[in-house]
Amino acid sequence: MKVLHLPDNVGGQAWGLAQGERRIGIDSKVLYISQNYLNYPYDICLNTSRRNPLSIFKLLKTFLEVYKSYDVFHFNFGSSLIDFSIFGFPLLELPFYKGKKIITFQGCDARQKYETMKRTQIAPCHRKDCYGGMCNSGRLDKIRRKRIKRAEEYANHIFAINPDLMYFLPQNKSTFFPYVAARWYDITPQKYKIDDKIIIIHSPTERVCKGSDYIINAVENLKKRYKNIEFILIEKIPNNQALEIYSKAHLLIDQVLVGWYGKVSVEVMRMGKPVATYIREEDLKFIPKAMADELKETIININPYNIEEKLAYYIENPVELYRKSEASLNYVHRWHDPVYAASIAKQFYES
Repeated sequence: MKVLHLPDNVGGQAWGLAQGERRIGIDSKVLYISQNYLNYPYDICLNTSRRNPLSIFKLLKTFLEVYKSYDVFHFNFGSSLIDFSIFGFPLLELPFYKGKKIITFQGCDARQKYETMKRTQIAPCHRKDCYGGMCNSGRLDKIRRKRIKRAEEYANHIFAINPDLMYFLPQNKSTFFPYVAARWYDITPQKYKIDDKIIIIHSPTERVCKGSDYIINAVENLKKRYKNIEFILIEKIPNNQALEIYSKAHLLIDQVLVGWYGKVSVEVMRMGKPVATYIREEDLKFIPKAMADELKETIININPYNIEEKLAYYIENPVELYRKSEASLNYVHRWHDPVYAASIAKQFYES
């Protein structure tokens, strides 16, 4: 079986999944339209941009080279090669691929601001400055609905990386799918050890979306109470460099608004380190029950209003951090291993 993952490198999900697929005998390759500062690995990079009007020729040429050369086309971030959603033409070439078509939605490619605001009181969508306020007019919500409708029409199946995306996707052909770290096989579990300092890290790709202001304020307050805390904010560096910093940490604070954890949590748990993040419990109905049950024992569940209180408990009781460390490693190996994820994908590739 030949699989092509395309066209974006959001979170390195495509590369991580492709590594798992290769390990179970699938000929899996990854194509990106462009690379970014995170520098995730790939097999093919077009080094172009949809923002450049001339890119259409390169994208069309690439489509003609690949559209009948693979058994499965697995699209990520709800996108395709020739996708001009902003102009009202989403997933243009999707109907014309000859193989099976799978689409993974990963976040704001499907999540809609005003529907989210109606459903829950804690979400990035309540913040007018999230991603510069690009969703405030409601225009992007309409574009997302149009993209999802086209995906429903032409995709064989749809995956959702975040459980809350399932509220927006067609229930009859959508499934929750786990994150896979791009460099899973380069990450080594470590013996969890706290000496003099407890090193807390936070690594936002977009501060407002992650609720970084809540996190930074809470940690600064904790630093006044406890002299053994060091806080490291990690931004705008390649993923392999970020991993080096993660390896020195004792606790990751991921986010406090989205209601799920991100790829960074998977990387850190793979090292055997605890994670604090906001988990929206009503969304857990979309994931396997066993995963939900284990998650509740693994994650330190925080929200914007109790960060300081929750983390103070673990700072004063480091034995609980050790317990969370062990639970994190067990959880990530059960639910985020690339081979496990690849086995799920394979079922849909073959069905």
